[in-house]
Amino acid sequence: MIKMDPDLSLTQKILPDDPDKKPQAKQLQTRADYLIKLLNKDLARKEAQRFTGADEIVSVKHSHKKLKAEEENEEKPEPDIGIKKEAEEKRDTKENKRDLKREKKEKEDKKELKIIKEKRENKVKETVQKEKEVKEDKVNEIKSENKEKNKKVSLLDIPVHITATSEPIPISEESEELDQKTFSVCKERMRPVKAALKQLDRPEKGLSEREQLEHTRQCLIKIGDHITECLKEYTNPEQIKQWRKNLWIFVSKFTEFDARKLHKLYKHAIKKRQESQQHSDQNITSNLNTHVIRNPGKKS
Repeated sequence: MIKMDPDLSLTQKILPDDPDKKPQAKQLQTRADYLIKLLNKDLARKEAQRFTGADEIVSVKHSHKKLKAEEENEEKPEPDIGIKKEAEEKRDTKENKRDLKREKKEKEDKKELKIIKEKRENKVKETVQKEKEVKEDKVNEIKSENKEKNKKVSLLDIPVHITATSEPIPISEESEELDQKTFSVCKERMRPVKAALKQLDRPEKGLSEREQLEHTRQCLIKIGDHITECLKEYTNPEQIKQWRKNLWIFVSKFTEFDARKLHKLYKHAIKKRQESQQHSDQNITSNLNTHVIRNPGKKS
């Protein structure tokens, strides 16, 4: 085919794939008819020239000009309403595309501004939260430091609980603490029973459970009696009550029991000692009575 011949380069010039583009078959047919007509006229002119001479040549020239003018008029395409409509549609399409593009850009700008605003707000929130956490960490750190400072007191000044295994036990949360001045006074007053304080929670090795219990009871009685002696220098009931409490708190530092429990154990031991003493006295009196009854005539 002529259209597909690469040497002619007419692939996009005749019968294009787009039906709206020219030349199509109709235009090619019109052109071909015109060329055939033109060839026929030229052939007739040549034949007439050959027979009639130079005068006829002039006439043919005029005819040729006339024919050429007609050809140009025929070649001029009349205004195509479809082309105008297509141009208008293209123009409308371009305007619609511009509007759509502008709307799309405005939406993208709004979305970007919203994202920037959210990022800024989140950053402010994160900063506030971070500052709050730092502040809380500092407060907790200060509290921890103060708590550690309160715990780190010299064992020479404030002893911890000493158990039978020689392992220190933290002071019970229920026990009350002594200030430094009161502690020093208690330490001085309890110095005479220092040995009993150390042995209070450290019974001798090799003792049975019953013997250990008796040993602890005896240490507690010795300590409690000493506290009772110390309180005799006071006459004000409030002072007696306060110093009894202070001295038993001091004693609680050497054992796992609190001051109230130690004082209760001491009172129980005293009661038991009194009962034992009364029983012993009754036995002595009974023995003396029996001896007198059996030997009425003997002088003691």
